[in-house]
Amino acid sequence: MVNSHSSKRWYIFYTYPKFEGKIHEYLQKENLESFLPLYWVVRQWSDRKKRMKVPLFPSYIFVNIERDKIHEVLKTPKIVRCISFNRIPAYLKQTEINSIKQIVDNEFPFEVISDLSIGDSVVITKGALSGMEGILLEERGNQRFALRLELLQQSVLVNVPSEYIEYLEIPV
Repeated sequence: MVNSHSSKRWYIFYTYPKFEGKIHEYLQKENLESFLPLYWVVRQWSDRKKRMKVPLFPSYIFVNIERDKIHEVLKTPKIVRCISFNRIPAYLKQTEINSIKQIVDNEFPFEVISDLSIGDSVVITKGALSGMEGILLEERGNQRFALRLELLQQSVLVNVPSEYIEYLEIPV
């Protein structure tokens, strides 16, 4: 019987925003097997459009290691923490990693949708309101959400495009 602590698993690590690629490169140089799923998007700026690869799961990277090596990965610059549930490190099965690889490697278009639910704590990540935190109150149409932001002990209802908000992880 193999000890579950010595078998490799795809542990999930939370990173600083926009540092996933640099962390992936660093881990590869350290001979650690990491996986950063990327997909193509077209980003619009005021003066141009650009086609670029972006992380499928922003601020997350997967590392295939034994459980007792988690502390070594946590020493990597710009890695915030290992994702865990009930103090047990979270991991993906190899079949799930293979499925993600198959999705990002295929020629069929796919769409990434947010798994936000009404009542979730969220943060605005883009635009003039970037950095504001609030509660997701309701969905308005397919692309817009209403947030309640506590400003000066007042409630403000704001319509924000869904791609501008992310789930806010509250440290435990």
